[in-house]
Amino acid sequence: MRLRTRLIALAASAVFSLLATASVLAYDGQVAATISVAGPAGNVSCGTSSTLHATVLDTNGNPDTDVPVSWSFSSGDICGDKFSPNPSITNSSGVATTTVTWACPASSTTSNRVVHIDATTVPDILGSIAVTVTVKGLPSTSTDPASGTSPLAVLAAAFAVIAGSWIILRRVSAARG
Repeated sequence: MRLRTRLIALAASAVFSLLATASVLAYDGQVAATISVAGPAGNVSCGTSSTLHATVLDTNGNPDTDVPVSWSFSSGDICGDKFSPNPSITNSSGVATTTVTWACPASSTTSNRVVHIDATTVPDILGSIAVTVTVKGLPSTSTDPASGTSPLAVLAAAFAVIAGSWIILRRVSAARG
């Protein structure tokens, strides 16, 4: 009876070992191994949107499908920059897509900014891209007349103030006398 029990135990352990090996082999190549991120070429303007793509490949170099990709800013972002959707899911080609909306800075004196974006999958596979966001087209909000105001405009404003003051003084003195 002992020999029979040992043989059954040995056969059972062999079957379980084969099942475990088969289940591990079934996932071969299905684990995300690399992620590459593509986005806009050149500069983008604030107040616009851009599309980003993350391509996820498995350990065999094949597209990895139905993988969530989380998007985050690692530096250079400002309040109002946002992703939609986040996270995004890879399609049958292994590509996850999101749209970034670029906010404009509160101050027009802010120069262009370089925004670093990370795309991450589980288990912590990271891809990155850098995008330069420009502030072209923002109106100047300066109230300093010396910054870019022509001398003719300053003279015209001074003449208007003097002429207006003269008219007001004439009317006041006419009303008194």
